[in-house]
Amino acid sequence: MERSKRSSDEVEPKILEPVLVRIDNKDHIRIDKNEFRIGRARDNDEIILDVTISRRHCIFRCSGYNEWTIKDLSSSATFVNNVAILPGVMQRLSPDDVIQFSPNETFKYKFTLAEREHCVKKPRIDEKILDTVLIKQKTFSENQEYQRKELKDKLEMKQKEQIELKQQLEDLLSQQVVAKDDKENLLKQIAVLESKIETGNSQEQHLKNNYSQLLEKLEKERLQFETRLNEEKQKWQEALDMSKQEKEMLETKMKEQMEKWREEQQKEWRNIMENKVKEEKNIQAKLLNEKSMLEERLKETEKALKEQEARAGSSQAMLNANTSTIPNAVDSCIFIEFVDESSALNIIDTIDLTGFSQNIETNTKGNVLEKVSDIMDEQLTCSICSELFVKATTLNCTHTFCHHCINMWSKKQRKCPVCRNAIISMNRSLVLDNFIESMIENLPPDLKNRRKELLEEREGFEKRKNHC
Repeated sequence: MERSKRSSDEVEPKILEPVLVRIDNKDHIRIDKNEFRIGRARDNDEIILDVTISRRHCIFRCSGYNEWTIKDLSSSATFVNNVAILPGVMQRLSPDDVIQFSPNETFKYKFTLAEREHCVKKPRIDEKILDTVLIKQKTFSENQEYQRKELKDKLEMKQKEQIELKQQLEDLLSQQVVAKDDKENLLKQIAVLESKIETGNSQEQHLKNNYSQLLEKLEKERLQFETRLNEEKQKWQEALDMSKQEKEMLETKMKEQMEKWREEQQKEWRNIMENKVKEEKNIQAKLLNEKSMLEERLKETEKALKEQEARAGSSQAMLNANTSTIPNAVDSCIFIEFVDESSALNIIDTIDLTGFSQNIETNTKGNVLEKVSDIMDEQLTCSICSELFVKATTLNCTHTFCHHCINMWSKKQRKCPVCRNAIISMNRSLVLDNFIESMIENLPPDLKNRRKELLEEREGFEKRKNHC
């Protein structure tokens, strides 16, 4: 088993990763993606802070197993083995190829393939730092370019003067050959020109020496500037690493605070829900009490109605008995004779008792029904539509309304129409619905018809709403 494991380890292929090694200082760029962008812009995979580098300079792309190509996207140039790549053309790369970004030989790298190493990618430098670096580089390069251009212009002007003097000398020499008279004057002019040319040559040589010295000086200053800039970048990177650690510590602290806050919120929400459950239980208890009270009132009214009916029946029986004992009496009248001893007049009073018992019965029933109707109007009427409850719905504040009415009201504002408390819950009260429906059967026909029309109107509204 150990031998097989060793053989499998030996057969396992090594993963190679392209690396760009800088020629002058051995810095390297690891290409860890199949598409790797290099440039000055902040969205590149590798950022090179220099004004000679384009914002999007080039892109490396893996087209197969360890087969890499490079494509130039810059406005300056990208060189492979000192040959410029045509814009937009994919150039295939081989190990040990020399790649140069821009005509500046400072950014010259050697393309190699090395074993992949596990390394943590450095965080990118802050945008403000990038802007500061670019401004410094731009100012420094502009200053150097100004000095070089000034001295170069002086040198070119001196060279033009020398060419003009030599041309004049040639003209005088040609005139000396042709002219026979005034040779002495021509000789003097030729001598003056030769001395001027000789002086100009020395000045030109001096300017050339100054120009070469200036180029050397500018190159040294550039190297010193880059060294200083790299040191500053190193300091910024260290500061950025420190800020990253502080950020991680802050994130850990924020997570702990969020977890604590979440636990507190859950505890508070639990207490709120428990209070709501208690409120709902209290509401249910109140509704049960109201139901029992209404049932007791109903029993009392029924009992009173029965007593009134019994009394009306007994009085009717007594009247019938009295009328049957009087001979030749009319069914609908009782004749009573009052005799006044103090006078000789006979006073006869006639009392009609035909509908007496019926009046008593209807009056008692009417009183009871009127009392029940008053109770229903006071206790079982919706304060929004002023009708008896239709699908009675009780809110968390214990006030009750029609289901249709409170739904329409809650679309405008989520507050109770009576006490203005916030509407949190709505509960159907089936007890009230059953009681109202049972009482409707004992009400007059006009109230029954009114109730029926109201129900049909509400049902029609619900159907139209569901259809829409």
